[in-house]
Amino acid sequence: MSGTERISLLVGDGTVPSGAEVEVPIVDDLAVFTGDFVLDIDRAWDLVHDFTQTWATGSLGEWREL
Repeated sequence: MSGTERISLLVGDGTVPSGAEVEVPIVDDLAVFTGDFVLDIDRAWDLVHDFTQTWATGSLGEWREL
């Protein structure tokens, strides 16, 4: 999360093995993510809630720049 021209994803929580792929609905499409970036649904919603309350990204976990 270092700038507007960069993209970072939150590191997954081990719910899905690193080499596996998961389709995630985003708007009207499915995006494919590896297990490296997949979170348990309850954990993901908790993080969304925390972010919308604080607007802080650092406390959510480890971010990996793409």
